[in-house]
Amino acid sequence: MPAEITAVDVVRILGTLSDEGGDRSSRNRFIHGYLTKYDRPEPVLADIENLLASYHGFGGDIESLERAYGDLLNRLAEVAGFSVDYIKYSGREKITGIWKVNESFEIRVSAIIGKSFEEAKGIARNALLILPQELELGRPFVTVKRLGELFTMVSQIELPVSSVASILMTDDDYDKRIASFMELIFLAFRKELSRKVQPSSLKREWERDELNDFMKSLKLPTVGMLFALSESPCNGKELVERINLFLEKAGGERLKSHMALGAIMGALSKHYSGIKEELVLREGKSYSVAEKYRDIISEIKTQFWRRFQDENQ
Repeated sequence: MPAEITAVDVVRILGTLSDEGGDRSSRNRFIHGYLTKYDRPEPVLADIENLLASYHGFGGDIESLERAYGDLLNRLAEVAGFSVDYIKYSGREKITGIWKVNESFEIRVSAIIGKSFEEAKGIARNALLILPQELELGRPFVTVKRLGELFTMVSQIELPVSSVASILMTDDDYDKRIASFMELIFLAFRKELSRKVQPSSLKREWERDELNDFMKSLKLPTVGMLFALSESPCNGKELVERINLFLEKAGGERLKSHMALGAIMGALSKHYSGIKEELVLREGKSYSVAEKYRDIISEIKTQFWRRFQDENQ
């Protein structure tokens, strides 16, 4: 299967995702013919990012896209170390999966692309609700972004999933609780998590020299994203064009698909592991660089091209 194909493409090909047909069902083909190719959190998160970016303009069966979202998160849990039961789509309590560590420890999960309080009605109260973004629901939930950061960090240091599963059982503000838990992991595994980036402290704000050193450790497409967004915010299509112009000029290989944006965002998250402030922000289809770092990144961009010209004269 070509590397460029995404879950959105598969849903378009299948037409609908359904449990009907048992082993021959479209869902079974989606899980065993597509999702099982993933063995790390980062590409799953990139696929989820692409699905969410395609959601509003999707011309096919939107319910199937929502079902694919739930199954992608089930696969994310599997590659993180959970044993997962993929629950039938027609479940009355909107449970999309059951994540297990052993026979006595399990988490009921409801992964939905909810946009309002009404869409969250009917979900079992004791379920872990996973949303693409923060909403005022009057109940605890976790965002895909924060969950992805946690699973990526855990995979980096190869912690057994049993060490972190209990944090997802707490009926509380998951995102804040996970952030605090990740800080403890960072303190305990600073060496393993800082092989490429070595912050002098857990201070979330980037120092000028620290950001400069950090960007020197990044691959060209990631540098290109930061440089492109230091000019102005833009949508995904324009961002890919800007990055490719940078890569052509810098002698790098062009991005083949807009899905690469999710992988680059995942790479950034992996580098600073949720401890430092985010450098790239995404709201809907628009990408931007954090305003407080725009001038610094612009200066680094100028220095980059000066060095590049000196080295290639």
